[in-house]
Amino acid sequence: MPNSIERDGFAIASGVLDECARLDLIQDVEGLLLESPAGVRGLAAKAPSVAALARSATVRSLVEPVLGSQAILVRSILFNKSLDANWQVAWHQDLTIAVASQEEAEGYPSWSVKEGVVHVQPPVQVLEQMLSVRLHLDPADDTNGALWVSPASHRLGRLPAGEAASAAERSGKHLCVVQAGDALLFRPLILHASRKAKSLKPRRVIHLEFAGASLPSSLAWAEAAL
Repeated sequence: MPNSIERDGFAIASGVLDECARLDLIQDVEGLLLESPAGVRGLAAKAPSVAALARSATVRSLVEPVLGSQAILVRSILFNKSLDANWQVAWHQDLTIAVASQEEAEGYPSWSVKEGVVHVQPPVQVLEQMLSVRLHLDPADDTNGALWVSPASHRLGRLPAGEAASAAERSGKHLCVVQAGDALLFRPLILHASRKAKSLKPRRVIHLEFAGASLPSSLAWAEAAL
């Protein structure tokens, strides 16, 4: 799998969550969705089972061959796409990281705040030492907003937003169809997108970001202390 991620920028691991673990996670996050139906940021701090999952041997066995044993969880989000909470995401790269506070640091521009969480664009070298792990609580296909990726586009470096769609056309597109319990791993720099859901099937995803890179002394990862 590390070879696939290096070559293609993504990989799918089947059956990462067994049925018992999947149902326990659903039970743990369902209450959070009552207050925030589309999703939840800072998920690991709000759902003990998610924090335990991020530390588990199962997830670490996916992360460490790619980033090394020192990799840490730096962001956790629950996405809940449905007909009631529906959205389309254009082709893009994940170019920002979540940090504890806004502090000056050379090479870290474009500050923003999303739902109270401070974000910034780090150097490409930081993004190249990160990995996203999306654990699917439900099956996902083109009817309920499964992720599309553009294989090997992570090798293109950081692209201007206006060039993302055309770059995906040139690199090709792949729909990541997954079953409940599967994990989708991808590099932040890979071009990816998703369409609106058009079926009643839920698409609940636990999105965990890990980093093998350290930040300047003035900055701290938003969730690294978990």
